[in-house]
Amino acid sequence: MGCPIIRNIPRYQPTMVVLIAILYLTLFPQPLGDEGIHMFEGADKVVHFIMFGGLTGTFLFDRWRMERPLSMGAALLVALISTIIGAAVEYLQYAMQLGRTGNDLFDALANTLGAFTAVPACRWLHWINVVIDNRT
Repeated sequence: MGCPIIRNIPRYQPTMVVLIAILYLTLFPQPLGDEGIHMFEGADKVVHFIMFGGLTGTFLFDRWRMERPLSMGAALLVALISTIIGAAVEYLQYAMQLGRTGNDLFDALANTLGAFTAVPACRWLHWINVVIDNRT
């Protein structure tokens, strides 16, 4: 890996930063303050897709930059864990009753699609080892 600055970032710090940002943006009642951001209908689903794709991708990137890329199966497990975190966030939004809807099936679907779309994207970037099992 060529860039020494990237190599010197502490282990999993980018993943933790992304996770903390997701938790802040999804669990606080008004994370952006009173600013009314007007977007197209369904934009929040795109944001969920990007957040959980970003969480999966950042973890895979962290492993790659430590020169410990995961196998495809392990990368899919990371996507599953991101999906579970997304489901937990949806439940917490509902349970906390802080003005967030929560328990939105379409948010959960966007989280899942984002997490699992990150795997082929990271494979394309060579952040995942392809392990071929030749045992018969």
